[in-house]
Amino acid sequence: MNDHAYDISYIEAELIEACMPAPRAVKAPAPAALPTAVAEAQEAIAQELMAAADIHEALIQQYLRMSGNVITSEWSH
Repeated sequence: MNDHAYDISYIEAELIEACMPAPRAVKAPAPAALPTAVAEAQEAIAQELMAAADIHEALIQQYLRMSGNVITSEWSH
């Protein structure tokens, strides 16, 4: 038998094309268009991450001192 006789992939492609809307270009919003609340939330998260980085570095230094492997980091103050 011929395998091409059972090939129905062209039907699936036609169904997909029939059900999909035509593609259209979507313009991304300008960075200045961000709402003030979003910008404030991003700033707050950035501040918390910076504070957590200092705490994380301190915990690493404490662990290294306790394990006897003292390594001075360029990040430590």
